[in-house]
Amino acid sequence: MSGSTEKSRVVLLPIDGSEHAERAFQWYLTNMKSSNDIVKFVNIVEPVYATPAVGLTMETPPLTDITKIMQDSIDKGKLLGKKYIAEAKKYDINCQAFLHVDNRPGAALLKSIEDHNANLIIMGSRGLGILRRTFLGSVSDYVLHHAHIPVVIVPPK
Repeated sequence: MSGSTEKSRVVLLPIDGSEHAERAFQWYLTNMKSSNDIVKFVNIVEPVYATPAVGLTMETPPLTDITKIMQDSIDKGKLLGKKYIAEAKKYDINCQAFLHVDNRPGAALLKSIEDHNANLIIMGSRGLGILRRTFLGSVSDYVLHHAHIPVVIVPPK
């Protein structure tokens, strides 16, 4: 039998424009890249809301401003996806990029795992200390504890 019968592996790589996401992609290239991989870059954009935070008294920005801010975020997310696709193509990686709008990035990534039938997720960590991580939470911690596939978290250098 030939080696070409090897099944494709779907690798989910969350991207957000940060050095942490870039580090995770570079780690994938160096340590896990396989010719049969299908890489799915996923960018979760958090929605912009018109209501101020509780306790703040400020004017609500006009809806047109909020719509423009949201559209700018989406446009930046699309450009980021195109950037990662172009970079991946340099390495002959079969890939796609997806953008989702959701106010819960961890839950959105879990849904992406399911929607894209991912076999593995590789993501960067911001390197929060234990205290900050306890109070603020972390997307990588959330995914690590709730995903039903292998999770690789690439720590800061």
